[in-house]
Amino acid sequence: MVDTTVEEALAGHMLPGGTLAALCEATAAAPGELSDRELLKTVEAAVQLERWAGAVRTRLLGALVERHPPGSTAPVPDATGKTAVPVARWLPSQVAIATRLTEDQARGELGMAERLYRVLPETLAEWEAGRIGERAAEAIAESTQVLDDDAARAVQAAILPGASTITQTRLRARLRTAIHRADPEGASKRHQRAFDDREVSISRSDNGMGSLWLSGSAAQTEASWNSLDRLARSLGTEDPRTLAQRRCDLAHELLQGTVTITDLTSVMSAVSTVVNSRPGVGTTTSTGSGVAPAPRLAGAAGASNGIPGSDTGFGTAQTTEATTGTETTAATGAAIDEPTGVDAEVIATAVAEVLAHKPDPNATIGRKPLIQVVVGLDTLLGGSRPGEITGHGPISAATARALAAGGDWKRLVTDPVTGQLLDYGRNTYRPPANLHDHVHGRDGTCRGPDCERRIRDLDHHLDWGKDGHTVDDNLFGLCQRHHKLKDVTGWHALVRPDGGLTWISPDGYQSTTYPKDYRVFTEDTVVTEGVAERRVLDPDREASSRRTRITRLTGEPEAAIPEPRDGEDDTPAPF
Repeated sequence: MVDTTVEEALAGHMLPGGTLAALCEATAAAPGELSDRELLKTVEAAVQLERWAGAVRTRLLGALVERHPPGSTAPVPDATGKTAVPVARWLPSQVAIATRLTEDQARGELGMAERLYRVLPETLAEWEAGRIGERAAEAIAESTQVLDDDAARAVQAAILPGASTITQTRLRARLRTAIHRADPEGASKRHQRAFDDREVSISRSDNGMGSLWLSGSAAQTEASWNSLDRLARSLGTEDPRTLAQRRCDLAHELLQGTVTITDLTSVMSAVSTVVNSRPGVGTTTSTGSGVAPAPRLAGAAGASNGIPGSDTGFGTAQTTEATTGTETTAATGAAIDEPTGVDAEVIATAVAEVLAHKPDPNATIGRKPLIQVVVGLDTLLGGSRPGEITGHGPISAATARALAAGGDWKRLVTDPVTGQLLDYGRNTYRPPANLHDHVHGRDGTCRGPDCERRIRDLDHHLDWGKDGHTVDDNLFGLCQRHHKLKDVTGWHALVRPDGGLTWISPDGYQSTTYPKDYRVFTEDTVVTEGVAERRVLDPDREASSRRTRITRLTGEPEAAIPEPRDGEDDTPAPF
């Protein structure tokens, strides 16, 4: 055997197979003698071998299906009688026994093998070379089933060049965009059929628990999630529940009609009105003259819900501050009229009367959908290029136009060569914090390694406390998890001249993320350049994607798996 290491074999582009397997086996025989880096390199090699073995299995099953195509008849092998019978009656059962799968799973394996072997052989070859995993190959094969063979191959040609360097979530998003472009009319029809199947269902679980599943259009679900998330965050850190628990409790309360959202400014004003309407009651203003103040309401409005650009309070009380002059609220500085000479019981009754009228959550959240839609100008003018709901993915041109018609518009100026955002327009009906919105629009999602989470924090790359300026080229959008990771000892994040952000792990692994590429809204080809990539020391070598999980095909629709959401960890980021 050649005297080489696993790392050298990978650096030399050794394809997975018997030689790499033997080298991996010899190296893994004494894991206790390996360094962390050597362990990770051997794991990387094992992942490539696992991919290779799975692809070989699929290629051989594809050859078996080609020999016995669907709908054909043939004698059962080694049967005493040579009467031809439908292949579908015996082939799946035979494969199930050989692979120790159920018959339904075996049918799914055969169906996927037939599609990759016959229609998408390039995807199968990338899988067998270890450059993409089984889930990526399945995603390409399954997603393109709605297209004819020629259109499916065109989508494959657009997607495959960058498939080895992006996450599964981003791959599926690109597939949706490419399929929308390849068949816009069919995409609209498929959306309508899926929308017609919307439903709410219940699942009973153990330990006295259960689950509700609510489906709907992308616009509906994104807006509902953001409304719920905004309400949950508005309760503040004083609430002992986790963010996930707050979301869950609020969802049940909203459905049951028991949620109470209290804006204390409204409460104070309404109570003053109720009290002052009683005969013989007047009001004065506290002047700090040494006279003891009358009974008064504690708390002031204006508590921010934690969302930039929002000024809505959600029942988060702040105490008022007394001054030597007129008493004002800490948040707004507005003078408070205080009832004088009123019995405390009267005030308590007035408060109860006011709180009995539950405010409409929509009055607090706002009635417009809490979503961001990105759409090309040509689509607004009637073109067929799909738009995108930020955080979800592509939507049909008709849906994008409908959502844009009822929203606030903002002009985005992008670089025609790189597709990166150059200017986040300032002319809007409701002006935001421009720098905040520019960075969000430029980055799209978290700039952490292989991360598709929504941006939670704007991080100063050069710490603000170390003379880092609050300017766009020193700010990056991160989720809370990667905001913390950036300051973990041994991790480094380097800014590249082309706008990339390269993360370097303690063992030398590198992952580079780039700003959102807006060419998808202005060009007719699927963009594959400048995508998130993983490189390992050798900058010319594309390493394999991180393995997440391997699933077997069952022939049944894939269960919906919620994408991770930001904010599950309530621990604040370092700064």
